[in-house]
Amino acid sequence: MIKLRPYQEAAKAKVFHAWDIEGYKNILLRMPTGSGKTKTFCQIVIDTLNTHSTAIMVHRKELVSQICLTLAESEIEHNIIASRTDIRGIIKAERRKLKRSFYQPNSKVSVISVDTLNSRKDNYRDWAKGITQVITDEAAHVLKENKWGRAHSLFTNARSLGVTATPERLDRKGLGSHADGIYDVMIEGPDTYWLIKNGFLSKYKIAIPDSDYQNYLKSSSDKSDYSKKAMMEAVKQSHIIGDVVKEYLRHAKGKQAILFGTDIETVHQMEKQFISQGIPAKALDSKCSDKERIENMIDFEEKRIQVLLNVDLFDEGLDVPGIECVIMARPTKSLGKYLQMIGRGLRLAQGKDFAIIIDHVGNIKGSGGDHGLPDQPRKWTLDRIKKRGKKNNFLRICSNFMCNSPFDRALTECPWCGFKAITVSREGGSGRTPPEIVDGDLTLIDPDTLRELTGMAILESPADVGERVTAAVNGAAGLHAMKRQRERIDMQKQLSETIAVYAGKLRDYGYTDRQIHKRFYLDKGMTITEALGLTRADMEALKENLQ
Repeated sequence: MIKLRPYQEAAKAKVFHAWDIEGYKNILLRMPTGSGKTKTFCQIVIDTLNTHSTAIMVHRKELVSQICLTLAESEIEHNIIASRTDIRGIIKAERRKLKRSFYQPNSKVSVISVDTLNSRKDNYRDWAKGITQVITDEAAHVLKENKWGRAHSLFTNARSLGVTATPERLDRKGLGSHADGIYDVMIEGPDTYWLIKNGFLSKYKIAIPDSDYQNYLKSSSDKSDYSKKAMMEAVKQSHIIGDVVKEYLRHAKGKQAILFGTDIETVHQMEKQFISQGIPAKALDSKCSDKERIENMIDFEEKRIQVLLNVDLFDEGLDVPGIECVIMARPTKSLGKYLQMIGRGLRLAQGKDFAIIIDHVGNIKGSGGDHGLPDQPRKWTLDRIKKRGKKNNFLRICSNFMCNSPFDRALTECPWCGFKAITVSREGGSGRTPPEIVDGDLTLIDPDTLRELTGMAILESPADVGERVTAAVNGAAGLHAMKRQRERIDMQKQLSETIAVYAGKLRDYGYTDRQIHKRFYLDKGMTITEALGLTRADMEALKENLQ
């Protein structure tokens, strides 16, 4: 039977509360990759067996198989709507693992391939009207007008739950029913940082080797991912094929690794490079048969294959805890795809102290995607994503060439190897140290500059402002100035309280007060004391931004 972790139980309770108490019909549940989304929603299915007929909808046969096996392990009979070949394969897999199959065409629970349902929708219209609960995995795909939305519209009498790790689309469309999707409300589970900190996901170490791949990578649109042609051209002009083997031997020799590549030709060339160095490797792609995929996955799990290379096969749905290293040899502008790739390596496994992530293509910091660290704070929304401005550079690469790891610029030394972060030296000979020279690190700013900054946050009293303006202009102007100064002082208090909440969140992430000041400066382009000396309107805008 399924045994949920406390945070999974809490997420399940929130879903039922949103359905049964708050009255929402369509709910989105966000939980990070590796947090156990499948187990959580399968338990929801089990809890509602007596009250609901449920359809679980996915888009890949690997996900259909994974969900069927999870249900079978709890001895839940289930129907399968997929190709005959896939159904036979799932029945065989259940028998191999559990000694019997739990496939039952008349079950109240159905696991559905969205493509199969759409292609046979006329045959399933009446059946769909009898479904009262729909659960959609990888729900970031669901929009009203796409194939997911068309399939969902067949279930006219059902409440729904979508689950995803990353409710953000590259095309910036919103998943909310008020935007481009179908969901009325979003429930958020714990984030990746919390899961790592509390021992539910693996710690990680990142290496960003020197690579010339990004020098040749070209992009045409910020709303679409890199084209196959652009990625392949960059491969041909760069040294990435040889680099992946060299850097694997340097950072993760002997580790079980999964590599995400750009195209079939490239991953097969990389496979040959690994094998030539005595490293058991296998490249899988969409042309491989189901039998070949399954057999090679078993060989990987049993460590007869050390490096598993793939092209867009395993960024969603792969659940192999034994992955110790993720090699990103495929750039992506999609935050979702990036986090899915890294998430393959963050599952816990016996004897695994941390996952090793090797980024050859700038997904973490660079032109590939510049998505930042996998466990950094992120804000999720059901709204459409507004066009992003220039991203703040929160990362630096360790100057120790033996490390080459990215880390938060707010830190004063590399957390991976302890190498001291290099700060820019003071300009000129005046001895003055403005914040930008040292990334807003207050402890490195000279006393005179620090006193000047602190003085900016001390606002003149309304009475003094009124008296000064009255003397310069007239009494009416003085009264108006007094009122505006009171409003400014009140807004300063509100901003100060908001900054305290901001700081508290960062403390939850392990930041010290010194690092919080640096992070604020890197984020907002000013020190906290400078922020508290802004005009009333600017302080209000900053408060809203922080909130």
